Parts: sequence; structure tokens; C-alpha cells
Amino acid sequence: MTDPNFAIDTPRLRISHFQPDNDAHCDFLVELYNSPALGPSPITTREKARERLAGRVRDEHARNGYGAYLVSLKEQAQAGERETLTLTPVGTVSLMRGEEPNCYAVPDLGFALMPAYFRRGYATEAAKALMEYAARELGLGGRVLGLTDPANEAARGVFRKLGFEDRGERVLTVFGGVVGSVWTAPGMDGDLAIYGL
Repeated sequence: MTDPNFAIDTPRLRISHFQPDNDAHCDFLVELYNSPALGPSPITTREKARERLAGRVRDEHARNGYGAYLVSLKEQAQAGERETLTLTPVGTVSLMRGEEPNCYAVPDLGFALMPAYFRRGYATEAAKALMEYAARELGLGGRVLGLTDPANEAARGVFRKLGFEDRGERVLTVFGGVVGSVWTAPGMDGDLAIYGL
């Protein structure tokens, strides 16, 4: 999961693995998890972020072949005759599936951005690229859930743009029994029970 050469590129973004030994990645995770849109979080220091990346995030990738990824904005600059690429971390995109028996049958697509990067289409662009990669390279065949807080209109908008189907609200037992808005990728079965919902 920490392959430094792994990248999914889109016209504006690069999706890569988090590197637990990279202080900038750890610091960004602290900033993101404690941003007004997500925080507060127990991940409040560089070391706590490093532990999360080296533990839970790495374990998820090892178990499933996918998990949470860093999303960075690509900025091209001309330095004399050389063109350089600068990567600015802006958020995360993920495919998550817990451990048996406490998980759904297919992964959950998630995304989070720093507030300064909202409403620019970055979440949709990153999520679409990750879904295409997962279908092509991981054999997921487009079978992905979108689970979100029913009040999160921004996330609902991303799922709409991705062509996901709104399946209403359900009790999400895997997430402690909270009520969540359930979305499914195009073409998934109408009987949500087969996915554990």
C-alpha cells in the first residue's frame, strides 16, 4: 500500500498512496481530519496520523487491495526550459470494506476535501478515476456503495454526478446503527439485502 510509484492521474489530480514515513502526508491528514467539514478528530498530531496510516490504512489495503488514497492537485510550472510538477494535497478518496463479519458485501466509496477546494469538481473527478481503476485493475466491476449522512448534500451531489442511484435511507448496522443515505453504482442489483443492507 505504500508503493511510492503508484499513481492514478486525471487531468487535474493525482491519486496516490499515503506514505506513513512522509511528515507532509501525516501533517495533511491531521489538517484534513480536523477541518471544519470533518473535525474534530482524535488524529491531532503527526504521530497519531502516522500510526493511522501505518496501521488501519495499511491494513485495509493489505486485506482488500484498496483503501484510502491521497488526492493531490497537479500544478505545472515552467522553470527555464524545464517543466516541473507540483503536487498539493487537497483531500482523500477511498474504497473501504471492513473485516468480516462486520462489513457490507461490496466497498463503500468515500471522499473528503479541504474546504478551500470545495465546489470545483475535484471529489467527482477523483471518485470517478478511482472507480474506473477499481473496475479495470481490481475486478470490482462497478459494484460500489455510496453511504453518507442524509444531510450531506455535497456528497449526494457527487453521487448524482457519478450516476449513482439513490436508494433512500437505511439503518447502517456496520456503522453503529446510524441512519444513512444509501446510493449504488449504476447497474447494481435492486435487492440491497444481497449487499448486506
